[in-house]
Formats: sequence, structure tokens, C-alpha cells
Amino acid sequence: MTGREAATRLHEAPRSRLLFLQKFLREGRRVASVAPSSQTLARAACRYVDPRQPQSIVELGAGTGAVTASALERCHPWSRLLAIEVDLDFVPILRASCPRALVIHGDAEHLDAHLSWAGFERIDVVISGLALPSLTAQARDAVLDGYHRHATPTAWFSQLTVMPLLFWPFYNRLFHEVRFEWALWNAPPGGVYHCRGLRARSGRSQRERSNA
Repeated sequence: MTGREAATRLHEAPRSRLLFLQKFLREGRRVASVAPSSQTLARAACRYVDPRQPQSIVELGAGTGAVTASALERCHPWSRLLAIEVDLDFVPILRASCPRALVIHGDAEHLDAHLSWAGFERIDVVISGLALPSLTAQARDAVLDGYHRHATPTAWFSQLTVMPLLFWPFYNRLFHEVRFEWALWNAPPGGVYHCRGLRARSGRSQRERSNA
């Protein structure tokens, strides 16, 4: 991290915390946390960001860049990071604090289109700050279908949560492999579901058959 990036993050931190709280109170279904992720949670979210080899990394719901910055610090110098954020208030803070990331103002539901625009042919890691269980079934399927079409066979989907283990059955229904990593020093205590191997979903299968 450059000195300029560190100074920008320090300057933006109070504004980020206030914005998160305001957004959570107004839009709790869409904004999954009352505050930006702590360093502990951010590090856990970046568990499968590999500093030893170039990767294509996608962050969904990047917020103001707490996890983005951690991923950029950890990743290989030749890795690419695409950060997608729908909230127009968060985007300029994200771009200022993480200039090395490719930041898109858009909805993760249009993941396919964003990947195409950015020239991402594959995904090695997805880090999701979305409130995935709270999304509509249509939006959730669009996100997961985009991930499925571009993910490498060993790709991880790392999902942040501030409700530890509550949604374990939910993610276990979606993925063949699910691991949970605690981030107890986050406020509130949270963790990350590290998931791999998306299961076939009946809703998607029925839509694909009807469109065939």
C-alpha cells in the first residue's frame, strides 16, 4: 500500500462508518452490516487470495473497500481485482481508497455483463459482501449462475456474515463444500463461509428446460 492510499483510507474511515450505519438503518435487507468489515473479518474473507500466483478476483458488494484493500495487499502483483458496488455513495470512497481495483458501479445481479465488460474470462475467487440469503430468488440465482459460468474448477466463493453459523444449512444446500472461519474480533462477531462446488438447483434447471 502506498502512503497516499494509507492516508486516503485513514481520512475516509469515519465517513465510511457513518455511511454504513445510515444505509443499514434504511436498507438493512440490502446492506448486510452496520459498519465496514474489520481487519480480522477482511483477512478471513481473503483466505483464498493467493499471493503466490496471479488470480482473477471478484468482490461483490465491495462497500467502501475494507475487504478490497486487504485483498489487494495480499494478492499476487499480477492478479486482477474487479470490485462491484451498487451504492452510488460508496463507489467514490471505494475508488479513492483502492485505486488499483477495477471498480464498477452496478448490481451484482448483472455479474455476467460486468465480467464481459471487464474482460474477465474466468474467476478464481469470489468475495461476497452481499446479504445473499436476503436477496430475491431471481437475484440470487443470477449471481450464482454468473459465478458458475466463469468459475474455475477450484474457485472459492467466500461469503461474509455477521450472523455466524445461522445460515450454514442455506450455504450447504447451495455448495458441495462449505467451511466456516470465525472472525470473533469483528463488531459484531462474524465470520466467512468458504464455499466450493455449486450444486445444481431445481429452479435454475426448470428455467433452463423451459427456455430450451
